[in-house]
Amino acid sequence: MIPARLAGAALAAALVLVPATSATAAGSCLSVGVYQDNPASGLPALKKHVGPGVTSISTYLTAGRPLSRSLIATANRSRARLLVTWQPDAGRDGSKQPGYRLKTVAGGRYDVSLRALVRQLRGVRKGAVLRPMPEMNTPWYPWSGAANGNTPADYAKAWKRVRKAVRSAPGGTKVKLLWSPYARSIPDTGINAISSYFPGAAQVDLVGASGYNFGARPPLLWSEPGTLFASAYATIEALASKPFWFAETASAANGGDKAGWIRTLATLRATAMPKLAGIVWYDVKDPYGDFRLRGTPITTAFRALLKGACR
Repeated sequence: MIPARLAGAALAAALVLVPATSATAAGSCLSVGVYQDNPASGLPALKKHVGPGVTSISTYLTAGRPLSRSLIATANRSRARLLVTWQPDAGRDGSKQPGYRLKTVAGGRYDVSLRALVRQLRGVRKGAVLRPMPEMNTPWYPWSGAANGNTPADYAKAWKRVRKAVRSAPGGTKVKLLWSPYARSIPDTGINAISSYFPGAAQVDLVGASGYNFGARPPLLWSEPGTLFASAYATIEALASKPFWFAETASAANGGDKAGWIRTLATLRATAMPKLAGIVWYDVKDPYGDFRLRGTPITTAFRALLKGACR
């Protein structure tokens, strides 16, 4: 999670209100994961309050660097899969990084390190999901399609190169690739539309989006999860009817009922989004909101979400 990106996301949240739609329930269960700054200590502490059921650990990795061995050990100890958000950048905020344009990815700069990453992911006993270059329909990253000299077509080429490198490594066919734009394009223009970045249904294993409720603080309004994700869900599922993940989400508490927000989150698969297969909660306090799972009403609601999730 990049704080500069959250600032942009907060601005976007002030601009969008999309009604949820109705649908029938899905047959498969829901996977629930979390991101924490230090899952080795954070997950056991969280489990004391919400019980078992967290089946995914989320992390962020600067391209070219190895995963922490302790993180893999934590995933195995927790019997959880690992969701790795792969970021081809200099390890810092900001989109103005000309040395990290999408053309460098498409040209094979990271092929060797991606194959090395797959070798590490083979050590995750519950399996791994790789989320390359997310939220590309925003101006926040060096891989953004509307920044740093990139285009959406460059993004599709880069995605295909990443997938090819992953699949070429021993065990690479077992790593699921998650394609996940931001829930609303910024800027919201035709050339920057979510569909402009889609590399093709055969190129993705999972689809999804990210979005946050920053609470009611002017100019922001309280936003329910259906409001955040309905439009992106409809758009993306029309591109590829595949399992859909809320790859990053959370709610602040100011101006509304955070526990109620989580309870609503738990109903979406049955009421509005039948392909919803995964939810990853951002369990962190930062300047843009306290998203932590703290306090009895909130942890009780999250415990109920976990009871209905995959084990």
